[in-house]
Amino acid sequence: MSWIRRRTRKEQLELPADRLPDLEFLALVRAGLEEFAPGVTQGAQLKGNSLISPHGWAVAVAPPHHGGGHHYDLVALPDVGLQPDVPCFMDCVVSMSADPQDAANTWVQTAGACLLELLDRREHFADHAGPDDQRGVPGWHMITSGAVGFGRDVGENRRLQGALLEANVLHRIADSFTTDLESPFFNGIKVFYGGSPGAMQAEIRVNGERHEAASAAMAALGLPEPTTFTAVRFYALLLPLPAGGGEPSYQTVRLDLAPASVQTNAHSHGTACACGGHLDPEHPGFDLALWPLCMP
Repeated sequence: MSWIRRRTRKEQLELPADRLPDLEFLALVRAGLEEFAPGVTQGAQLKGNSLISPHGWAVAVAPPHHGGGHHYDLVALPDVGLQPDVPCFMDCVVSMSADPQDAANTWVQTAGACLLELLDRREHFADHAGPDDQRGVPGWHMITSGAVGFGRDVGENRRLQGALLEANVLHRIADSFTTDLESPFFNGIKVFYGGSPGAMQAEIRVNGERHEAASAAMAALGLPEPTTFTAVRFYALLLPLPAGGGEPSYQTVRLDLAPASVQTNAHSHGTACACGGHLDPEHPGFDLALWPLCMP
């Protein structure tokens, strides 16, 4: 199977008139990927509901099934050549600011970074943690993105980014969800924490579906609340290990690319970054600074 639960037409939401068509949103994803990893989208084409790379990977838009029509459910397919059941993982983003490029960038710097790192495997795009690492998940090899913050205040974004990473969520709540990891290739895990003071939500999604036990376990960690609307998220891929131990057997591609953070001509988000500094309270923007997972 392809590790995405198929949904009937009745389960699909009616889309708002101002929602971007799939290919227009994927064009924003392509632009975000290219800024993050210059050269990675060379030759990639937009067809149907997919962005398809000549190197075998693809990103597709699935019909939204939760959270309203401004959600974009994105399916990452690291190798479309593995037919007929193509391994894939799902994530979703929501367009909350006036610029939908922000939503595309949120995917790029979390699930998209994990896609690139799964293909390349040299820690150019995301971090790795083995099963015995202090930040790892016992029994699994983990590829994990940095944490992205989006909200009304840059300082609160960064405070919650740091708190989420310090909490070492997946390591601490591993017992609540690892028995439900089914894919023999890779399992996609979305970690989200956000909302307004007094109304915060902790959510873990496993292979695209909300995991109630893991979400409750995360909520019990006692993460701090912000003073205004703030949310943070990161993404992880958990790869099964061979029965005899060692590294995961999933094939690498070696993209021979470097992330935008090391490109001299790329925009970088440093400690004084003003992203999100002038936000419409009704349409919060995004501060896309990546924090390293291994904090001192």
